[in-house]
Amino acid sequence: MDPAERAALLTRWMDVSSPSEQDRMERAERMVIAAIDAHPAFNGYRSNIKVYAKGSYANTTNVRADSDVDVVVENQHVMYYDYCPAEIAPSPDLNADPYSGPWSPANWREEVRLAMVNKFGSGEVDSSGEVAIRIAEVSGSRPSADVVPSFDYRRYDSPDRRVAHVGSRVFKRTGGWIDNYPDQQKANGIAKDRNTGRRYKKYVRALKNAENFLAAKGVIDDLPSYFMECLVWNVPNSQITVGDPLDQGFRSTLAHLFNSLLPGAYEYEAWVEPNDLKYLFYGDKWSREDGFRLIDATWDLLGYE
Repeated sequence: MDPAERAALLTRWMDVSSPSEQDRMERAERMVIAAIDAHPAFNGYRSNIKVYAKGSYANTTNVRADSDVDVVVENQHVMYYDYCPAEIAPSPDLNADPYSGPWSPANWREEVRLAMVNKFGSGEVDSSGEVAIRIAEVSGSRPSADVVPSFDYRRYDSPDRRVAHVGSRVFKRTGGWIDNYPDQQKANGIAKDRNTGRRYKKYVRALKNAENFLAAKGVIDDLPSYFMECLVWNVPNSQITVGDPLDQGFRSTLAHLFNSLLPGAYEYEAWVEPNDLKYLFYGDKWSREDGFRLIDATWDLLGYE
């Protein structure tokens, strides 16, 4: 690929969604909100329900091939919490206030599912996933939507609870849970984008498009869209802002990721997600090898030297 071809491709890959795509995503979010507003089981609790978009749509890092919408339906009548590290938890925890209301993880998920069925029809709702309840796409009208039933959550970094991180906890359908921090992710992404001259989100979108292309060609395995955002988040701003045009900065970004993900280069072990609260390579969602293969294949695809 020569420099002119690469520049044209990256220009397309870095661009935001078209106004029509944005309208479709906003329509899906509004329909989920309407479904929750109309569900009678939530009468008496509506002031404790927060519905909001998260993920790539909310953070404007979405690309056409991943144009689904993640919508959280958060029950704030219940608050779960942890201490970090767990060893700082006071015993007994004098601030603990055990929940005695009606909402368990199972019945909250079920009522959110019923709200979606009542709005969209049973044939359009798939609740077999571990986390999200999926609403089918309607071509030309709305994209698919992943509706995430969750609960209010706090991570306390001090035993007196003065240091608290606000998040959401979603319980998996077959057991266990995941804690997310969408507000922190959004605020941090806005700040990094501003501090890199609006390059950060452009490069996230470019890397997402590269991953989609490479996975479709069978060069690499399909990877979660969020992983690409996490990788670019860990690139220093000074590398992202190298040179002009944008092509030079993207090359610098890939080079930093490549060198940091090489076998024996342990810098990546300290990398975090964009919320700045969770280690990136903790758990089994993805691996260093996944990131290395993606960056190596993207470099070759774009013809960098």
